[in-house]
Amino acid sequence: MITDPDSRGTRVDTGVGPGTTARVGGGSATPPSAGWQPLAGPALLDRLRVTGRPRPSVDAALVGNLRGYLDRGLDDVAATVGGPATVVTGHRLTAALACGIHRPDDGVGCPPISAPLACGALVGVLFRQWVTTGSFDDPFDDALEGLSIDGHQAPVVAWIEGLSAARRSELRAEVGRQADGIRQRWPALDPAWLPRTREPIRVELAHGRVELAVRIDLVLGRPAVLDASVALVEVTSALLRPGHRDDARLGALAETLRSGAPPFAVATYSTRTGELDVEAVTPELLVGAANRLVAGVRAMIPGGERSAAGAAPWCAGCAAELFRPAASTVTSVSPVRAARPAAPDVLVDVPEELAA
Repeated sequence: MITDPDSRGTRVDTGVGPGTTARVGGGSATPPSAGWQPLAGPALLDRLRVTGRPRPSVDAALVGNLRGYLDRGLDDVAATVGGPATVVTGHRLTAALACGIHRPDDGVGCPPISAPLACGALVGVLFRQWVTTGSFDDPFDDALEGLSIDGHQAPVVAWIEGLSAARRSELRAEVGRQADGIRQRWPALDPAWLPRTREPIRVELAHGRVELAVRIDLVLGRPAVLDASVALVEVTSALLRPGHRDDARLGALAETLRSGAPPFAVATYSTRTGELDVEAVTPELLVGAANRLVAGVRAMIPGGERSAAGAAPWCAGCAAELFRPAASTVTSVSPVRAARPAAPDVLVDVPEELAA
């Protein structure tokens, strides 16, 4: 059965409008409370368009400083890494920065195929179809057909086709529920917004020895001339968590380095709850993302510094602990790697390694 994770969230009303929340610590790990209504239609688009802050100006000096800082911070990587460039994705970065408790068993943050992962893959197809065509018929069948087109998704498609009738019915029902939410909340996007789905961004760093590779679920807006004019939206079928903001900020950094202009906003949209988490892009946000990127790449290289068990400054798992009941929080762990229970069958994000 597809279930909610056992966690709690903290939120405060921002007063911006119905369905808009701010999250203490950068994320929510619990479904919205009773009576809460997600944004829909023009209100949802207004929340993306109006962040409450002035849009940043195009600043060549800022971009140059960011790139210079990254190249200097990774100079020794260029000297020690041989062969192909080290490719850094959001999931690999998160895995490299995880502490000994939360570090994935495979070391790259690619979870095994499960109902949550399959649901995320299917809903991602539906979201892209809705944005580009404004319609879908049978959500599950349309999504599975779309997923089958991409050879990278063959393992996920095979896993879905191997489900029992009962499990397939459960997955179909959850995909249909989230598809209804997309239908009800996302209006047709004006062509003037230039919507682009699954847009790849690749940026070379450290003299070509490191390559930052991200794929943005939805990009809106024309290329900037004087002021930032692009918004980036990540889509998840899971409950919002602090790690989603880390991924969104990494996308903002990649877009800034690629185009020479920052986006004015980054957002994460949960098809599961209808929550839309929006952050205005600032120089401080970009510098924080650059610091995290340097720390993660240095942890990836052979002999690089890895966090031991216990709290780590960039560990998304440790950040998520803030949203769980105190009884479940790990206070002290002796071994470098602690035993962990099997992951619950909950909705999670689709790894970039398996994404279309």
